[in-house]
Amino acid sequence: MSTTQRSEGMNAFFDGFINSTTTLQQFVVQYDNALRVKAQKEIEADFSSMNTTIACGSQSPIERQFQVEYTHAKFEEVQTEFRSRMNCFIKVTLKEDLWNTYTVKEERMWEGNRVPDKFYKVEFDPITQTTTCSCQLFDFRGIICRHSLLVFGQEDVYSVPSQYILRRWSKNIRRRHTLITTSYSNSTNEPRMQRYKLLCKRFYEIAEVACESEEASTELEKELHSLGTKFGFSSSMTNNIISDAGQLRYDTGASTSKPLSAVGTSDILVHSPATVKRKGRPRTNRLKSTVEKKTKRTKSTSFTNTSTPPTEQCEERPTNVVDCDHREQFQADTIQLSQDTEMGHFGFLSLLSAVHNNLDNNMN
Repeated sequence: MSTTQRSEGMNAFFDGFINSTTTLQQFVVQYDNALRVKAQKEIEADFSSMNTTIACGSQSPIERQFQVEYTHAKFEEVQTEFRSRMNCFIKVTLKEDLWNTYTVKEERMWEGNRVPDKFYKVEFDPITQTTTCSCQLFDFRGIICRHSLLVFGQEDVYSVPSQYILRRWSKNIRRRHTLITTSYSNSTNEPRMQRYKLLCKRFYEIAEVACESEEASTELEKELHSLGTKFGFSSSMTNNIISDAGQLRYDTGASTSKPLSAVGTSDILVHSPATVKRKGRPRTNRLKSTVEKKTKRTKSTSFTNTSTPPTEQCEERPTNVVDCDHREQFQADTIQLSQDTEMGHFGFLSLLSAVHNNLDNNMN
C-alpha cells in the first residue's frame, strides 16, 4: 500500500473551490462545481489521447505497443522505464528447465553523486513469455519495470503479453460512470444517459423473473451472449482489470476455465489486522505538573480522612504518632488556606500573605 500524498488528498481536489470560511450550503454547490471541472478535465484528456500522439523515444516495438494502447499520462510513465533501462545491465544468467533467472544491476545517482548499485532478480518464462521481478513495480503500480524490459530485449520478445497492458490505462476504455445521470452532466450526454437508464431498468426486470429457476437463468445467459456478439461486445473488455466500487480485480485469464463456486467469496476468512503499538508517550506515564501532583495528594488525603478517622489511624500505628501530628497540622493548614482563598475580596496579595503566614507558623 502506498501512502496518500498531499497532492492526492481532498485538499488538492477542492483546491480553489472551498476554504476555511465556506459554509455547508456553499460546500454543496462547490462540490458539484469541483466534480464538473474534474469530469471536464477527463473529457479533455481523453480527447487529447485519441487525437494526438506522443513520439516514441526508441525503436522498440514494445514501446510502440504501449503507445497505441495507453493514455498520454501512463505512456509517459512507461517511457520513463524505457529511458531508465539504459542504466541496467545483466550480470548473471541462469537457465533452467522452466525459468531463466537473470541478475540485473542498476546504476543509480542521488543528488549528483553516485550511490551503490542495486541488484534485482528477474525470472523469465520462455513458454508464456512472462517475467517476475523482485522490485514488484508492476504489482505495485501496474507499470512494467525497466528490469523486465531489459530481459524482454535479451530474450528477443517483440510484443509483451496482454496481461501487462492493463485496460484501466487504455485510451479506449468505456467509462461506466459517464452513463449515470448527475447534476453536473452535459446536455449532449443526456439522451445517451436516458437510453442507458431505460435499458438497465428493463434488464433488471428480466433478471428478476429469470433468476427464479436455473433453466431460465441459463437460457437468459445464452441469449445475452448472442446479443453481445450481435452488438459487438467482446469478452476482452473485462479480462484485464475491472473497477467496481473502487475495488480493483485482476483477471489473469486462467480463472475463466474454472467454474465459479456457488457460495462465491463467502468461504474466505478475513482476519483482523495485527495490533500495532500506538505512537507517542503511553498514557499512564504522562508527565504531571507540580500543581497537579499537590492537588492529587490533597484529594487522596481528604478521602482517607473521610473513610478512616485520624484517631483510629494513630491507634493503629502508635509508633508513628509524630507523623500523625504532622499530617493533622498539614490538614489544618490546608483547610485554613482554602478558607482564605474563598474570600475573593482580599485578592491575590492576601492569598500570598496567608501562605507566607502559614509557612512562618510552621517554622516557628
